Amino acid sequence: MVVELKFIHGCSKVGHIEDVVVDPTYRGKRLGLKLVEALVEAARGDGCYKVILDCAEANVPFYEKAGLVRKEVQMVRYLDR
Repeated sequence: MVVELKFIHGCSKVGHIEDVVVDPTYRGKRLGLKLVEALVEAARGDGCYKVILDCAEANVPFYEKAGLVRKEVQMVRYLDR
C-alpha cells in the first residue's frame, strides 16, 4: 500500500492498494480477503481517511466482499520509453 497526502482534505492521507495476488494453490481460503482487511486496518492506523484501488472488472465482486464500493472511472495513458 502506498500512502498519499491529499491537499483537498487538509493534507489528509489516502491509502492506495496495489497488486493483491494470491497464488492459485491457496485461493479459496480467504487469504486475499484477510490481506485486504489488514491493508485497510494499516491505512486506518496510519490516519488515512479512505483506501482506494484499481482492479479488473472481473475482480469487482471480490473487492465488494472486502467492503469496497465502485466509484468513478480510472483513466490511463501509457508513455513510450
